[in-house]
Amino acid sequence: MFRYYFLSGAIAFPLCLVIAQPAIADPVDQLLETRSCPECELSNVNLVEAKLNGANLSLAKMRAANLQKANLIGANLIGAYLKDANFQEANLRWANFTNADLENVDFRGADLRGAKFNAALLKDIINSQKTIFCRTIMSDGKLNNRDCRLSGD
Repeated sequence: MFRYYFLSGAIAFPLCLVIAQPAIADPVDQLLETRSCPECELSNVNLVEAKLNGANLSLAKMRAANLQKANLIGANLIGAYLKDANFQEANLRWANFTNADLENVDFRGADLRGAKFNAALLKDIINSQKTIFCRTIMSDGKLNNRDCRLSGD
């Protein structure tokens, strides 16, 4: 219902109250609260053991971000800039890294089962035998099933 107030005796203006949600100023707080921060500047952030399953980080700038032991199951990292990021022992099952820049990223001990790296820049990747590849789509579109029997998948 509108209430009309008169100004200058002839013009009616409806009074509408709009209640705005407070904006989340810090992108890290936004990410942790909403699991969504596309195109955010998150370089050098410390997200060790963060619970970010299903997070939307498309086109995020995350250079040298520390995501060690983070849970990023099914995360959207399409087009993200992840140069020098640390994903040691992170759970990246079903994460989508399509078109992401993954230069010099540390995936030691990470679980990459079902992850997608279509057309991603995989240059100077730090890797070890403890990284799990199973149903992982590599940047060239080929399927990597190296650890399927070992991982039980």
